[in-house]
Amino acid sequence: MNGVTTIATKELRDALRSRWLFAFAVTFAAVALLLSRVQADAGDVSAQGFNRTTAGLINLCLLLVPMLSLILGASAIAGERERGTMATLLAQPISPAELLVGKYVGLTVAVWGAIAMGFGSAGLLVALFAPLTDVEHYLLFVVLSAALASATLSIGMLVSVLADSRVKALGGAMLLWFVLVLLYDLGAIGLALALSSSGRTLLAVSLANPVESVRLLAVMSLERDLDVLGPLGAYLTERVGTGTSTLLLVGGVVIWTVAPLAVAVRRFGRQDA
Repeated sequence: MNGVTTIATKELRDALRSRWLFAFAVTFAAVALLLSRVQADAGDVSAQGFNRTTAGLINLCLLLVPMLSLILGASAIAGERERGTMATLLAQPISPAELLVGKYVGLTVAVWGAIAMGFGSAGLLVALFAPLTDVEHYLLFVVLSAALASATLSIGMLVSVLADSRVKALGGAMLLWFVLVLLYDLGAIGLALALSSSGRTLLAVSLANPVESVRLLAVMSLERDLDVLGPLGAYLTERVGTGTSTLLLVGGVVIWTVAPLAVAVRRFGRQDA
Protein backbone atom coordinates (compact mmCIF):
# COMPACT_ATOMS: atom_id res chain seq x y z
CA MET A 1 0.00 0.00 0.00
CA ASN A 2 2.90 2.38 0.70
CA GLY A 3 4.17 1.74 -2.82
CA VAL A 4 0.79 2.58 -4.31
CA THR A 5 0.60 5.79 -2.27
CA THR A 6 4.11 6.85 -3.28
CA ILE A 7 3.50 6.27 -6.99
CA ALA A 8 0.07 7.92 -6.80
CA THR A 9 1.57 11.02 -5.19
CA LYS A 10 4.28 11.21 -7.87
CA GLU A 11 1.75 10.73 -10.66
CA LEU A 12 -0.56 13.36 -9.22
CA ARG A 13 2.30 15.83 -8.99
CA ASP A 14 3.31 15.16 -12.59
CA ALA A 15 -0.29 15.32 -13.85
CA LEU A 16 -0.89 18.69 -12.22
CA ARG A 17 1.84 20.09 -14.47
CA SER A 18 -0.08 18.89 -17.52
CA ARG A 19 -1.60 21.55 -19.76
CA TRP A 20 -4.50 19.20 -20.51
CA LEU A 21 -5.93 19.57 -17.01
CA PHE A 22 -5.72 23.37 -17.05
CA ALA A 23 -7.21 23.56 -20.56
CA PHE A 24 -10.10 21.33 -19.48
CA ALA A 25 -11.00 23.52 -16.52
CA VAL A 26 -10.69 26.77 -18.48
CA THR A 27 -12.82 25.42 -21.34
CA PHE A 28 -15.61 24.37 -19.02
CA ALA A 29 -15.63 27.67 -17.18
CA ALA A 30 -15.65 29.65 -20.45
CA VAL A 31 -18.48 27.62 -21.99
CA ALA A 32 -20.56 27.85 -18.80
CA LEU A 33 -20.13 31.63 -18.81
CA LEU A 34 -21.20 31.75 -22.46
CA LEU A 35 -24.29 29.66 -21.74
CA SER A 36 -25.19 31.88 -18.81
CA ARG A 37 -24.88 35.05 -20.88
CA VAL A 38 -27.03 33.55 -23.64
CA GLN A 39 -29.69 32.71 -21.05
CA ALA A 40 -29.47 36.20 -19.60
CA ASP A 41 -29.85 37.81 -23.02
CA ALA A 42 -32.85 35.55 -23.70
CA GLY A 43 -34.43 36.65 -20.42
CA ASP A 44 -34.98 33.06 -19.32
CA VAL A 45 -32.51 32.74 -16.49
CA SER A 46 -34.79 32.56 -13.50
CA ALA A 47 -36.95 29.80 -14.94
CA GLN A 48 -34.16 27.34 -15.66
CA GLY A 49 -31.21 28.08 -13.36
CA PHE A 50 -28.57 25.37 -13.21
CA ASN A 51 -30.79 22.84 -14.97
CA ARG A 52 -30.47 24.47 -18.38
CA THR A 53 -26.74 25.04 -17.95
CA THR A 54 -26.25 21.39 -17.01
CA ALA A 55 -28.09 20.29 -20.13
CA GLY A 56 -25.88 22.56 -22.20
CA LEU A 57 -22.69 21.15 -20.68
CA ILE A 58 -23.60 17.47 -21.08
CA ASN A 59 -22.49 17.08 -24.69
CA LEU A 60 -19.32 19.10 -24.11
CA CYS A 61 -18.45 16.96 -21.10
CA LEU A 62 -19.09 13.73 -23.00
CA LEU A 63 -16.58 14.95 -25.58
CA LEU A 64 -13.84 16.31 -23.32
CA VAL A 65 -13.79 14.00 -20.29
CA PRO A 66 -13.12 10.78 -22.30
CA MET A 67 -10.51 12.58 -24.41
CA LEU A 68 -8.64 13.89 -21.36
CA SER A 69 -8.78 10.56 -19.51
CA LEU A 70 -7.82 8.39 -22.49
CA ILE A 71 -4.85 10.60 -23.35
CA LEU A 72 -3.54 10.70 -19.78
CA GLY A 73 -4.06 6.95 -19.34
CA ALA A 74 -2.44 6.09 -22.66
CA SER A 75 0.65 8.12 -21.77
CA ALA A 76 1.07 6.61 -18.29
CA ILE A 77 3.02 3.42 -19.05
CA ALA A 78 4.06 3.95 -22.67
CA GLY A 79 5.51 7.33 -21.75
CA GLU A 80 7.65 5.86 -18.97
CA ARG A 81 8.97 3.20 -21.33
CA GLU A 82 9.78 5.75 -24.01
CA ARG A 83 11.65 7.99 -21.55
CA GLY A 84 13.58 4.99 -20.22
CA THR A 85 12.35 5.50 -16.66
CA MET A 86 10.30 2.31 -16.39
CA ALA A 87 13.30 0.19 -15.38
CA THR A 88 14.14 2.68 -12.62
CA LEU A 89 10.59 2.57 -11.26
CA LEU A 90 10.47 -1.24 -11.34
CA ALA A 91 13.82 -1.38 -9.55
CA GLN A 92 12.16 0.19 -6.51
CA PRO A 93 10.69 -2.08 -3.79
CA ILE A 94 7.24 -2.16 -5.42
CA SER A 95 5.50 -4.73 -7.57
CA PRO A 96 4.34 -4.05 -11.14
CA ALA A 97 0.75 -4.19 -9.90
CA GLU A 98 1.45 -1.52 -7.26
CA LEU A 99 3.12 0.65 -9.89
CA LEU A 100 0.17 0.43 -12.27
CA VAL A 101 -2.50 0.90 -9.60
CA GLY A 102 -0.55 3.80 -8.10
CA LYS A 103 -0.42 5.52 -11.47
CA TYR A 104 -4.13 4.96 -11.96
CA VAL A 105 -5.00 6.35 -8.53
CA GLY A 106 -2.83 9.42 -9.01
CA LEU A 107 -4.24 10.17 -12.45
CA THR A 108 -7.79 9.58 -11.23
CA VAL A 109 -7.38 12.11 -8.43
CA ALA A 110 -5.85 14.59 -10.89
CA VAL A 111 -8.70 14.24 -13.38
CA TRP A 112 -11.30 14.44 -10.61
CA GLY A 113 -9.62 17.63 -9.44
CA ALA A 114 -9.76 19.08 -12.95
CA ILE A 115 -13.46 18.17 -13.21
CA ALA A 116 -14.19 19.72 -9.81
CA MET A 117 -12.27 22.86 -10.74
CA GLY A 118 -13.99 23.13 -14.11
CA PHE A 119 -17.49 22.58 -12.80
CA GLY A 120 -16.78 24.65 -9.69
CA SER A 121 -15.63 27.62 -11.73
CA ALA A 122 -18.57 27.13 -14.07
CA GLY A 123 -20.97 27.01 -11.12
CA LEU A 124 -19.62 30.25 -9.69
CA LEU A 125 -19.96 31.96 -13.05
CA VAL A 126 -23.49 30.65 -13.53
CA ALA A 127 -24.43 31.90 -10.04
CA LEU A 128 -23.62 35.43 -11.20
CA PHE A 129 -26.43 35.27 -13.76
CA ALA A 130 -28.85 32.67 -12.40
CA PRO A 131 -30.46 31.85 -9.05
CA LEU A 132 -29.21 28.78 -7.24
CA THR A 133 -31.92 26.38 -8.40
CA ASP A 134 -31.56 22.78 -9.61
CA VAL A 135 -28.11 22.61 -8.03
CA GLU A 136 -28.64 18.91 -7.24
CA HIS A 137 -28.80 18.06 -10.96
CA TYR A 138 -25.62 20.04 -11.55
CA LEU A 139 -23.79 18.24 -8.72
CA LEU A 140 -25.09 14.86 -9.91
CA PHE A 141 -23.60 15.45 -13.32
CA VAL A 142 -20.27 16.33 -11.71
CA VAL A 143 -20.35 12.88 -10.08
CA LEU A 144 -21.31 11.23 -13.40
CA SER A 145 -18.44 13.03 -15.12
CA ALA A 146 -16.02 11.74 -12.48
CA ALA A 147 -17.34 8.19 -12.97
CA LEU A 148 -16.90 8.49 -16.74
CA ALA A 149 -13.36 9.76 -16.21
CA SER A 150 -12.53 6.73 -14.04
CA ALA A 151 -13.86 4.31 -16.66
CA THR A 152 -12.14 5.86 -19.66
CA LEU A 153 -8.91 6.33 -17.71
CA SER A 154 -8.94 2.60 -16.97
CA ILE A 155 -9.36 1.90 -20.70
CA GLY A 156 -6.51 4.29 -21.47
CA MET A 157 -4.24 2.50 -19.00
CA LEU A 158 -4.92 -0.81 -20.77
CA VAL A 159 -4.05 0.79 -24.12
CA SER A 160 -0.82 2.11 -22.62
CA VAL A 161 0.17 -1.33 -21.35
CA LEU A 162 -0.55 -3.01 -24.70
CA ALA A 163 1.21 -0.39 -26.86
CA ASP A 164 4.96 -0.59 -27.45
CA SER A 165 5.40 3.16 -27.97
CA ARG A 166 3.83 6.39 -26.78
CA VAL A 167 2.82 7.36 -30.31
CA LYS A 168 0.94 4.09 -30.80
CA ALA A 169 -0.68 4.43 -27.38
CA LEU A 170 -1.90 7.95 -28.11
CA GLY A 171 -3.06 6.89 -31.56
CA GLY A 172 -5.00 3.99 -30.07
CA ALA A 173 -6.51 6.26 -27.42
CA MET A 174 -7.70 8.78 -30.01
CA LEU A 175 -9.13 6.00 -32.15
CA LEU A 176 -11.05 4.67 -29.14
CA TRP A 177 -12.26 8.18 -28.35
CA PHE A 178 -13.55 8.57 -31.90
CA VAL A 179 -15.35 5.22 -31.74
CA LEU A 180 -16.82 5.61 -28.24
CA VAL A 181 -17.85 9.26 -28.52
CA LEU A 182 -18.51 10.04 -32.18
CA LEU A 183 -18.96 6.83 -34.16
CA TYR A 184 -20.92 4.79 -31.63
CA ASP A 185 -24.29 6.51 -32.15
CA LEU A 186 -24.06 6.15 -35.92
CA GLY A 187 -22.47 2.71 -35.89
CA ALA A 188 -23.43 0.35 -33.08
CA ILE A 189 -26.72 1.99 -32.16
CA GLY A 190 -27.66 2.47 -35.81
CA LEU A 191 -26.91 -1.19 -36.51
CA ALA A 192 -28.93 -2.26 -33.48
CA LEU A 193 -31.90 -0.22 -34.71
CA ALA A 194 -31.59 -1.75 -38.16
CA LEU A 195 -31.51 -5.31 -36.82
CA SER A 196 -33.94 -4.92 -33.96
CA SER A 197 -35.58 -1.81 -32.57
CA SER A 198 -36.40 -3.51 -29.28
CA GLY A 199 -35.52 -1.70 -26.08
CA ARG A 200 -33.61 -4.74 -24.80
CA THR A 201 -31.20 -4.60 -27.75
CA LEU A 202 -30.68 -0.86 -27.38
CA LEU A 203 -30.04 -1.24 -23.64
CA ALA A 204 -27.43 -3.95 -24.28
CA VAL A 205 -25.69 -1.74 -26.83
CA SER A 206 -25.73 1.21 -24.42
CA LEU A 207 -24.19 -0.86 -21.63
CA ALA A 208 -21.33 -1.77 -23.99
CA ASN A 209 -20.16 1.86 -23.99
CA PRO A 210 -19.46 3.80 -20.75
CA VAL A 211 -19.95 7.12 -22.55
CA GLU A 212 -23.43 6.09 -23.69
CA SER A 213 -24.27 4.77 -20.22
CA VAL A 214 -23.33 8.09 -18.60
CA ARG A 215 -25.28 10.00 -21.25
CA LEU A 216 -28.39 7.96 -20.45
CA LEU A 217 -27.91 8.50 -16.71
CA ALA A 218 -27.61 12.24 -17.29
CA VAL A 219 -30.75 12.35 -19.43
CA MET A 220 -32.65 10.27 -16.86
CA SER A 221 -31.64 12.73 -14.13
CA LEU A 222 -32.87 15.73 -16.11
CA GLU A 223 -35.97 14.35 -17.85
CA ARG A 224 -38.94 12.83 -16.07
CA ASP A 225 -40.41 11.71 -19.38
CA LEU A 226 -38.01 9.29 -21.09
CA ASP A 227 -39.94 9.36 -24.37
CA VAL A 228 -37.09 11.54 -25.65
CA LEU A 229 -35.04 8.32 -25.77
CA GLY A 230 -37.48 6.62 -28.15
CA PRO A 231 -37.95 2.84 -27.90
CA LEU A 232 -35.18 2.63 -25.30
CA GLY A 233 -36.90 5.16 -23.07
CA ALA A 234 -40.20 3.31 -23.29
CA TYR A 235 -38.45 0.02 -22.47
CA LEU A 236 -36.65 1.49 -19.47
CA THR A 237 -39.84 3.04 -18.11
CA GLU A 238 -42.39 0.31 -18.77
CA ARG A 239 -40.43 -2.94 -18.69
CA VAL A 240 -37.32 -2.43 -16.58
CA GLY A 241 -38.23 0.43 -14.27
CA THR A 242 -36.30 3.62 -13.63
CA GLY A 243 -34.60 2.34 -10.46
CA THR A 244 -33.44 -0.93 -12.02
CA SER A 245 -32.34 0.88 -15.17
CA THR A 246 -30.22 3.23 -13.10
CA LEU A 247 -28.58 0.32 -11.27
CA LEU A 248 -27.86 -1.45 -14.58
CA LEU A 249 -26.26 1.62 -16.11
CA VAL A 250 -24.22 2.39 -12.99
CA GLY A 251 -23.12 -1.26 -12.85
CA GLY A 252 -22.02 -1.05 -16.48
CA VAL A 253 -19.84 1.98 -15.73
CA VAL A 254 -18.33 0.21 -12.71
CA ILE A 255 -17.47 -2.84 -14.83
CA TRP A 256 -15.83 -0.61 -17.45
CA THR A 257 -13.77 0.91 -14.62
CA VAL A 258 -12.64 -2.34 -12.98
CA ALA A 259 -12.28 -4.79 -15.88
CA PRO A 260 -9.79 -2.92 -18.15
CA LEU A 261 -7.62 -2.02 -15.15
CA ALA A 262 -7.60 -5.65 -13.97
CA VAL A 263 -6.57 -6.85 -17.44
CA ALA A 264 -3.90 -4.14 -17.59
CA VAL A 265 -2.48 -5.19 -14.20
CA ARG A 266 -2.34 -8.83 -15.24
CA ARG A 267 -0.73 -8.07 -18.61
CA PHE A 268 1.73 -5.57 -17.15
CA GLY A 269 2.85 -8.07 -14.50
CA ARG A 270 3.69 -10.59 -17.20
CA GLN A 271 5.57 -8.02 -19.27
CA ASP A 272 7.73 -6.43 -16.60
CA ALA A 273 7.83 -8.88 -13.69
